[in-house]
Amino acid sequence: MAVIEHKSKENIDIEEALGVIWTSIQKGEDSFDKVAKKVQEGVEPDIIEKLLDGGYITKSFFKIKLTLKGEELGKQLTRRHRLTERLLADVLDFNRALIEQVACNMEHNLSTDLADSICTLLGHPKQCPHGNPIPEGECCKKALDQIESIVEPLSKLDVGEDAKISYIVMAGDEYMNKLLSLGLIPGADIVLNKKDPTFVIKIGDTQIAVSKEIADFIYVRK
Repeated sequence: MAVIEHKSKENIDIEEALGVIWTSIQKGEDSFDKVAKKVQEGVEPDIIEKLLDGGYITKSFFKIKLTLKGEELGKQLTRRHRLTERLLADVLDFNRALIEQVACNMEHNLSTDLADSICTLLGHPKQCPHGNPIPEGECCKKALDQIESIVEPLSKLDVGEDAKISYIVMAGDEYMNKLLSLGLIPGADIVLNKKDPTFVIKIGDTQIAVSKEIADFIYVRK
């Protein structure tokens, strides 16, 4: 089973372009001219013609659309990129200012099987370090436990265990900002002092109480 794939420059360019297009469409940006310009400037001038000729995209009423194979390739590239960012940030404790660049270099060489293994290792994260959603893989749908996760919800810690916050998955910027202001930020070292009736977390000399629901959204690495 190959875990590293070696691709030609043309295939890499096609994947890169489809990743940009897939992400743009997900954000509601589907103007053919605008998206085409972004892709041509970011990849290479002739890439749109190659995507049209290869049956990866179509143009419909001034909008850019992905075919089934184009959508799948764009989605998978985005998934590999964001999982790589999570791996670099959470496991390797890599400089967060550089993870985007490194992930761009790695994303084309990961096989689907290796991406699923990384996803399982990290506990099937929902967001990249920048807060963008990570597309689901088959491992997420089947909830595979082939590899023990090293990143898990705070709620699964035992009293007395210490850990480092990896990331927080929560809707709503207001509550997220409140948690961050209390010191619950990625990279912070914590100790779980109590978990009934609420979770009491120690960060330095400060103790913070959160509900079970909130603890489920805070992912830590022991």
